[in-house]
Amino acid sequence: MRILFFLILIFLTPYLFSQEENEIADRIYWSDWYRLEWTDFQAQPNSDKKVAALSNIALPYSYFSDGEGSMTVNIQVCFLRNESWSKPEQHNNLLLQHEQLHFDIAELHRRIIVKRLLEAKFTKKNYKELLKEIVEEVWKKDYREMQDKYDDESNYSKVIKQQINWNKFVQQQMRNYADYTFTEIEVSLINFD
Repeated sequence: MRILFFLILIFLTPYLFSQEENEIADRIYWSDWYRLEWTDFQAQPNSDKKVAALSNIALPYSYFSDGEGSMTVNIQVCFLRNESWSKPEQHNNLLLQHEQLHFDIAELHRRIIVKRLLEAKFTKKNYKELLKEIVEEVWKKDYREMQDKYDDESNYSKVIKQQINWNKFVQQQMRNYADYTFTEIEVSLINFD
C-alpha cells in the first residue's frame, strides 16, 4: 500500500507543479512598474463582441485566523492573460492605455478594500462575514460601477478627452490611497468598544 501511494505521488507531483506554474504564468499581479502589453492578451478574440479588447481581472484573496486575537488577509489584483483578449486589427496605444486603466481601477479598489479592512471592527464572531461583506460591497458593487462608468464615458477609449480625464482621476485616486498598497494585512479581532 505504501509503495502504491509513493508511486501515485511521484506521478502526480509533476502534474500538480505544472498546473500551479501555469496558473502563476497566466497571472500578472498589479505593480507600479509593469504596464500591460498586447502580448498579455492571450485568449482568442470574441468576434461576437463589439469591443476591441477585454481585460479579465481577478481579486484573489485569502485569510487566516487563529479565531482568537487576529486575522491575516492576503489580497492582490491580477490580470488573467489566458482569459483576456484583443482584436489585433484594432490595436493602438490609446486602447492599450484604456485597458491598463481598467487594471489600475482594479488596484484602486483593492486599496479601498485594504483601507476598509483596517478600519473595520472585527470580532471573533464576525470576522468571516464582515470580511466577505466588505470585499463584496467594494469589488462587486463599487468596482463594477466604476468600470462601467469608465467605459461609458470614454466610449472604450474613443472619446479622447474623457479618456484623459479618467487617466488623471484614477491616478489622483491612487495617490489618495497610497498608504494602502500592501498586499498582506493583519487586523485585530479584539475590540474594547
